[in-house]
Amino acid sequence: MKVAQRHAARILLLVTAIAITLSCLRFVRPLNAQPPSSEPLVSRTIDPKETFQKGPQGSDSEANRVAKSRSDATNLLQLVLRQLVSGPAFDAKVREIVWTTGREVIGVGTYEQAGENTGRFNLQLTMHDGKGKHRLQQISDGRLVWTRSEISEAVKLTRVEIGKLPGWEPGPAAQQTIPPCLRVGAWAEMLSTLQRDYELSVKTASLKQKPVFVISGELRDETRNAVLSKAKRTDWPMLYPTQMRVAVNAEHNPETNFGLYLPVRIEFWSDPVSSDGGDQASGVQESGGQESKRRLITLVELYSIRPITQPSAERFRFDNVNVDFTNETDRYLEILNAQVTQRPKTTRR
Repeated sequence: MKVAQRHAARILLLVTAIAITLSCLRFVRPLNAQPPSSEPLVSRTIDPKETFQKGPQGSDSEANRVAKSRSDATNLLQLVLRQLVSGPAFDAKVREIVWTTGREVIGVGTYEQAGENTGRFNLQLTMHDGKGKHRLQQISDGRLVWTRSEISEAVKLTRVEIGKLPGWEPGPAAQQTIPPCLRVGAWAEMLSTLQRDYELSVKTASLKQKPVFVISGELRDETRNAVLSKAKRTDWPMLYPTQMRVAVNAEHNPETNFGLYLPVRIEFWSDPVSSDGGDQASGVQESGGQESKRRLITLVELYSIRPITQPSAERFRFDNVNVDFTNETDRYLEILNAQVTQRPKTTRR
C-alpha cells in the first residue's frame, strides 16, 4: 500500500511540476524523475527525427551573431509570451514524456488558449504509468486559475485569484511587459520562470526539418543557492532540473499561416552526472577530460497547433463540486515581492 502511495505521489509531482510550471524551483519540491541526456542543441539522441539540428551554415552563423546575447534571448522570450497571452486564440495537442523509475511515463492531452489578453486557457493532461491513469486539469476564466489533479481517485485542488495580481499599467499595452495577472499557469508561467531563474541564450536550429529558435537556460547561481538553503541540504538533487531548453517556431506553418513564436518543445535537464552508460544519455566532455552527462528529466511537446475562433467565456468556466481547495494566491503575491502581510494558505469549499 505504501509503495503504491509513493508511486502515485511521484507521478503527481512530475505532472504538476512540469505541466503547470517549474514549481519545483519556486516551492522547493524536488522532482522525482529518471533518465536521459544530451548537450547543446537539445535532443533525444535515439530518435533523430526529434533532434534539434543546426541550420545551414550561412544562415545559422548569421542568426547566431544577431541572437546570441542574453538581451536577444530575453526579447525573444517576451515575443513568445506576448504571442501566447495577447495573440489570437489557438488550440493544440500536448504530449509529455517523463523518465521515472527507469522507464518512460507518457502523458497526452490538449491545450486551448483564448489569447487577446483574456487570461483564459484550458490544459488537460492524462498520464499512464502502467498502474492506472492520472489526470491534470488547469483552467482559467480570466479571474481564477484552478488546478485539479487526480491520482487514483485522490483529488487535489488549488486556486489562484489572478484578479489580485498586478495588471496592465497605464499606457499602451504593446509597450509593456506581460503583467503578472497574465503569467499564471501553463506555458506562460513556465516561460516566466525560465526568464526569472535562468541565464538565457538563443540559437537557431531545425526541428523535423522546420526552422526554430532554441532558447536555452542555465539555472542562476542565486536561484540554486536559494533552493539548497530552503531545502536545508548541500548536495544538489541529480534529477532536479538545472537546464531548460525551449524550441520556438521561427516561421508560420504554411498550411495554416499560423504559429510564429509559439513554443513547440520544452525540455528539462539535470546537472551533468558521471558517465555510467545510463539509458537515454550522450557523453559530454568536460574541461578536465572526465565524461559527464545531463539527464533529460521531462519532455513536453505542443503539436497540431491551429488558430481557432475566439471561444466563449463559458468554455473556460470551472465548476467545483464539494471539493476542498487550497488558495495559493498569497504564494504568488510573495513571489512578486508584493507589499502585503503574509497570510497562511486557506482551505475552502
